Amino acid sequence: MRDREAMQTLLARARARVDPGEFGLAPRGDPRGRKVAGLTHEHMTRLLGWPEHKYGYVERGRLAGIETELLEPIARILHLSDHEWEALVLYATGLPPAYRLDPQLGRAVPSPWERVLRGSREMAYVNDAAWDLVAYNSAFSRLFRRREVPGNVMRWMLLDPEARVTLGDWERSWLPLLVPQLRAAVVANPHNRTLAQLQADAGCDPVVARYLRTPTTEYIGPRAENALPVVHAELGPGWATLCTAGPFGVPGGRLMFVLFDQGEPPCHEPALCAPATGSVDPTWPELPCGHTHTAACSAGQHNEAP
Repeated sequence: MRDREAMQTLLARARARVDPGEFGLAPRGDPRGRKVAGLTHEHMTRLLGWPEHKYGYVERGRLAGIETELLEPIARILHLSDHEWEALVLYATGLPPAYRLDPQLGRAVPSPWERVLRGSREMAYVNDAAWDLVAYNSAFSRLFRRREVPGNVMRWMLLDPEARVTLGDWERSWLPLLVPQLRAAVVANPHNRTLAQLQADAGCDPVVARYLRTPTTEYIGPRAENALPVVHAELGPGWATLCTAGPFGVPGGRLMFVLFDQGEPPCHEPALCAPATGSVDPTWPELPCGHTHTAACSAGQHNEAP
């Protein structure tokens, strides 16, 4: 048990929110005849079909070896949110859950991320848990011939013939990194139909299928340390460095920045460490008109000086 007190508090609050009438159960009354809100331990025991007192042992953290599978029916009865589910499993086991209660989570991305994409000069996009493209900027669209951006980024990278030209040295440099990511995503989202279909289709491609069947060094997420060869539709051959972030609240979603360099492979500086010594962007001078010079000025726009 990693945090018994936190788990007990979470479950007790969740029980108090649920109306026993939803399950055809009568609310409990206190000695003064008043109804007590929410589900009781006895209610939970009955709904779960468990032996007497077992639920109480789980909620108080007194049952040895609490596993995710034991917590899932509790979470569904209590209508836990995804954040509560993640916290419950973490408190009980010390590890985040391997899967989500709602397989549809991760398909919607909050709209402020669109502003993040518009503000980047680098190629950038946001995809959901199944790599369906949610939003992208114009710099990313220029990577493709005729600026035809694929609907699913992973499907394009694995199965589209054009990708095998755009992604330089596709089979040796890219494929060994892509297949483990797909495998990990399917495990993390076992009910996601898009991922299941993508894995099935990948298994029908003779080249990709060979990598699916062959154990490889696991690589379940892009790392910014290495640049990969790429042929930009407008800029020609170069190198792509993948910088990934995960939008909180979007399980499995990704915010991806693709840094493009021409010529020799880029030599990245040493890793950044705290504390920061200052801003990484240049300080723009104040213009005679009284405005602050920003990147927007190059587009004919000015921000009012503070």
